[in-house]
Amino acid sequence: MRNKLNVIFLTIICLSFNSVIAKEIKVGNEELGKWTFYGKGVVAEDLNQGHTVLAETPDSQGVMLVSPETYSKDIVLSYKIRPLTPESVLVVQLSASDKGETNSISFPNDYDGNMKYLITDIDSYFIAFHNSAHKKTPFIRKYPQELPGKTELVTAQSNVMTTEWHDVEVGKKDGGIWLKIDNKTIVETTDNHMIDDGHIIFRMRGTKDRIGVSLIKDVTIKVFE
Repeated sequence: MRNKLNVIFLTIICLSFNSVIAKEIKVGNEELGKWTFYGKGVVAEDLNQGHTVLAETPDSQGVMLVSPETYSKDIVLSYKIRPLTPESVLVVQLSASDKGETNSISFPNDYDGNMKYLITDIDSYFIAFHNSAHKKTPFIRKYPQELPGKTELVTAQSNVMTTEWHDVEVGKKDGGIWLKIDNKTIVETTDNHMIDDGHIIFRMRGTKDRIGVSLIKDVTIKVFE
């Protein structure tokens, strides 16, 4: 009887352990270059240096890479990024999808990468950083909201990134959302009404006078199922 109970107990432990194991997905530069690109600019793989170049061109409203796949409610995205200019404001959107009960995402045929559509027509967690050029500090917002763009879920006290390489981690798990830079938590918050599945968006925007350019590599996505 004791042996039978031990087997049952071990089975429960194993099932519990398996339930929190993450599926790790590595996104190479060639694959990242195949994500859907929006905006006025370019995305290109640098084979010699082993990174992806994301760059605006003049009169850009922002450039974006949108994942072709949807990812589950609990997800951790980690990667290395180097903004090549102080004006290169960086954003990651998690659980991005069309408004409502769907995990699909669509954009108008003439979409130029502008912010307005993202904050009025797309559900997402909008995580911005290296954004002093926009007179902001890192923040997390949830879109859409009654007053789009007016209220952050959480805001950091200062910017910490430079134009060198940085390790970035953004995630949402068990009701929490966070941003880490170089293994240090910069902002974190909770949401009692979490957005479920959706796409990942890398976004970058310069300023009125200077375009944004950044380098990305070593993208890893952990999905908790």
